[in-house]
Amino acid sequence: MDPLLHSLFRPIQVNGSDSSTTYIEKRPSAALRAYVACYWESGPSTREVEGGLAVSCEDAASSCWLEEEAVDRVLPDGCTDILLEYDPSSQRYDLSYCGTFTHPFVSARQAGTETRIFAVRFFPGGAHYFHSMPTHLFTGGHFRLEDIWPESIAVIGERIFEAQDFNERVRMMDEYLNQLILRQGTNDCELMKNLLHRIFVSSGSMSVKELAEREAISERQINRKFEQWIGISPKKFSEVVRFQSVLQSIQSGGPLDWTELALEYSFFDQAHLNRDFRRFYGDSPLTAARDFRKLSDFYNTRPEASIIFKT
Repeated sequence: MDPLLHSLFRPIQVNGSDSSTTYIEKRPSAALRAYVACYWESGPSTREVEGGLAVSCEDAASSCWLEEEAVDRVLPDGCTDILLEYDPSSQRYDLSYCGTFTHPFVSARQAGTETRIFAVRFFPGGAHYFHSMPTHLFTGGHFRLEDIWPESIAVIGERIFEAQDFNERVRMMDEYLNQLILRQGTNDCELMKNLLHRIFVSSGSMSVKELAEREAISERQINRKFEQWIGISPKKFSEVVRFQSVLQSIQSGGPLDWTELALEYSFFDQAHLNRDFRRFYGDSPLTAARDFRKLSDFYNTRPEASIIFKT
């Protein structure tokens, strides 16, 4: 993939609205930016106390949210993720791979639990360079990472959970992925680069027929390539890109004219925009605008660490 594609499409998620959880992101090293969108981490809010230990809640005397459930809305973005989940109380961790999905879902965590997640979010098509398997095999599901990853991931998983902070985990995973891709070599697909470029530039409004005509190939060939690299059809992926483009406009925080927004992104009318947006967000664009106003730390790329995993 071409790292320049990132300037055309930066998939976003709704994170940071729940004060009982933390969320942070960091970009990969330059060598991996063609494949990895970001590293991210989430878990219960922590504060530093005497001795350097981390405890849950912003105020240890406050337990107002302990009986509640922390909920995050997870949105389709064309990406796939490696998830490393750790529970300090049981000293157990799970490593999984999340395939591409096309519907929003809710990720719930019972407030008061200490489960944390460190993850790699692969740019659309990026993970295929590492696992070399048809990406559609993983669409819509979570899979044991040990069963599909070409190199033993268990060792690096243990080291990551022993690291003291987010920056150290990022460094370790970044080094691991760099070594892996150097050993395996890259098998660039110029056709996929061209197709993704056309989809991103058009904000997902170019039809599969037009894509085929521009690249002088059949629609069937395009569909096969997307199954292999992205995991969903080019039509569905374009719809996700258009949704994400609308989301970017909403996230920018400026005044919104829904009719103009519908026309800008090639919807028939505002009603069409609303229906399509609901499929991927689970609610209306107006609700999304309200959600973004609640975010405390959206798409955070701060360099400092946020969560201490080691107990």
